[in-house]
Amino acid sequence: MKRPTISKAASVMTAIAMSGMLMAGCGSEGADSQEPVTEAQTEEAPAAEADAAVTTKSDAPEADAPDDVPGAPYFKAGVYANYSEELTNPEKTYFYVFTGDDSGMTEDGANNGIGLPFSVVQTDGSVEFNFGGADEESKEKLIVTAMDENGTVHGYFEGVEDRPLVFELLADEDAATFSAENYVNGPENSVYHDANGWSIKYDANLFEITPGGPETFIVYQGEAAGTSMITVTYVVESGAEEAIKKLGESWGDATTYNQGPFPGAEYATGYWAMLPPAEDGSGMYETAIARDYMDGALIFDMLGHNGEDEDMNMEVSDRMAGIIDSITWDVYDFDTILKYMSEDCCYAYADMDEFKDAMLITSSENVYDNGDGTMAASEATVYGYDKYGNIIRYGYLPGGGTATPLACLDHVLFYGGRDYMNKVHVDEGTSEMIIDEGAYFDEYEDAVVVEFKKPEK
Repeated sequence: MKRPTISKAASVMTAIAMSGMLMAGCGSEGADSQEPVTEAQTEEAPAAEADAAVTTKSDAPEADAPDDVPGAPYFKAGVYANYSEELTNPEKTYFYVFTGDDSGMTEDGANNGIGLPFSVVQTDGSVEFNFGGADEESKEKLIVTAMDENGTVHGYFEGVEDRPLVFELLADEDAATFSAENYVNGPENSVYHDANGWSIKYDANLFEITPGGPETFIVYQGEAAGTSMITVTYVVESGAEEAIKKLGESWGDATTYNQGPFPGAEYATGYWAMLPPAEDGSGMYETAIARDYMDGALIFDMLGHNGEDEDMNMEVSDRMAGIIDSITWDVYDFDTILKYMSEDCCYAYADMDEFKDAMLITSSENVYDNGDGTMAASEATVYGYDKYGNIIRYGYLPGGGTATPLACLDHVLFYGGRDYMNKVHVDEGTSEMIIDEGAYFDEYEDAVVVEFKKPEK
């Protein structure tokens, strides 16, 4: 059994302009990019893929505990930072989160909180962990060598005696609300993952998030002229266009409507409703955007108030817009993207990863006949698999004109213009898109032009 190890990962973020800001088209240059840079993860199974094992009594003989080690139990409900005993100033990124003294889960804060559920049997001198399996390889025995007065446990896993470990009890952390990802990132870079498959980044010092089933409330806590909040609602009774029209009509005749790419998912159509600031002195304004999602619609409704302090108004507006700009989505296959793809978009599969094709998405305005019947494009946004099996937005590739359409050769995509031709590929193992800038025209001559097509509806 391989215990999860500690490795680094950077968060991913997509961004797109809210109402009043430039709205870019499918795969357009106006869309910001997600460009995660991570290291390899040795533990493959995320916590969500396994159920916690039932605690069973171990048949193994109890270890002989040192005289100065108290009897079991050693772990209680709480959060324990796990690191090597040999480190002087350890980075606390890996955690054992005990929901009780017999079960819990690991969380890797440097790798999106990934981890494994476990059950434990605590006996004098040892703690046997079962990481979710029925076989012996799923079990690991921790030999306890010391326990501090503050609850910190010292020991080593059987078979690796030369690697002493510390399990530091974090007294101020609650296992029920703990997020390893946010502990590592810090409150200013907190991440909220919603059960409906979307995520945002936010400053926990300025926003309070309250999930509530079909509704999630994101309330601004800073100084403002009035209530400032985003309400996220999932509805099943209608699609996005109908839902946004109904919401906008409830605001009155001053509401205006628009369409554009949805934040974090430029391939999907976003339907906007905008109510300008009220002139009655309250300064209330409201902006909502909806997209078709699952079997209904998902609506992000932003409510704010303008006061006499213009700087404060702008600060609140920017903070709220930043929440919308940071939206990302849980996507596990390209068919999901195709399901929601706007009719204004075209797509293609590109051989730019050794293991799986990437998907290129661009506006239909960027697609042209290459002269041989192939519908080509010179610019596109790249979507591909990451090391966790999720599909993420790797970034936008700007083109140099119709004379140099996107083309692939040997797992590499070529893009460029009159005086440059770059090579780019996706490294799924590290979740990176790697660009090699240069003038690779000789290799480009042998590459196959990528063929784009419209989504079938």
